[in-house]
Formats: sequence, C-alpha cells, structure tokens
Amino acid sequence: MTPEQIIGIILILINVPFGWGGALICGYYGQKTGKKFFYILSVVIYILSWGMLGAGILLCGKPYAEYIIENYVTKYIVPAVFVTLAIVILFLFIYRKKIFKKYKNEKTY
Repeated sequence: MTPEQIIGIILILINVPFGWGGALICGYYGQKTGKKFFYILSVVIYILSWGMLGAGILLCGKPYAEYIIENYVTKYIVPAVFVTLAIVILFLFIYRKKIFKKYKNEKTY
C-alpha cells in the first residue's frame, strides 16, 4: 500500500466521528453561549467531514473505499457514533431539569 492509500483509509475512517462529533460539540457550545459562531462552525465541520470522505475515496481508490465503507464504517463506526449520541441524549433527558435549572440561574439579563 502506498502512503496515499493509507491516508485515504484514515480519512474515510475518521470522517464520521469528526463530522458528527464536531457538529455536536459546536452545537452544544453555541446553545450554551448563544453565539452564532459555534453554529456556523458546526455546519462547517460537518461539511468538512464530507470533504474528508471524498478525499479519502480519491486517495485510496474506489475498490479500497468500497471495502472499507462496507466492512468497517457501516458496521462499526456509524453504530458507535449513534450509540454515543443516544447515550448523550438519554443523559440530557434524565438530567434535563438539573442542567436547565442551573443554566437558567446563571443567565442574567
């Protein structure tokens, strides 16, 4: 394997956690601070993750990309990201009263 193919494989494998994780974190900070910058950054990171996927496919070639996406990304990475998101949402649902009560008390007008 060439270095380009290795870089392409790495880009394909990390694009899903990068896109969803970055969007989630920036969205959280945008909601917490109320700054539009974080919302815009969230969208930029998500779009960048699609660019990472495209670059990874171009660098490693279509056969490698199809194999990696079918055997690793769809079987392991995407479910792991969704399970993580489900845990975060469940945590927020369970502790929402404490979180939003604290947030409401800290906010001054």
